[in-house]
Amino acid sequence: MNRIVISTPIALLEASIPLVGDEDIISPYFDRQILENTLDSYYKNELAQYYRDISIDYYYYHQEDKSFCMEEKCDAVEVTISTRIIFNFRYSRVMFYQIKDMQHGH
Repeated sequence: MNRIVISTPIALLEASIPLVGDEDIISPYFDRQILENTLDSYYKNELAQYYRDISIDYYYYHQEDKSFCMEEKCDAVEVTISTRIIFNFRYSRVMFYQIKDMQHGH
């Protein structure tokens, strides 16, 4: 189970970043609806045989100062997965995803 969670395909996150016509005006951001639908579906399908119940929570924030992002266009997200698995053991994992500027291949 842990291996499935920590090896979440990066393409799932990339698919939730809308293509922006002019990057100088609008910085890349996560589309909340797409990101949450994609990750919810992935985890619930991939982990279905391992859990009894599952909770997936999202906390969007600004990379610069780590403050809560209330806007629709956020460049960082914290994803928390909590579940009960065999013998009522609690499993919880927090993952942080940020959109980084990768100009010039650096």
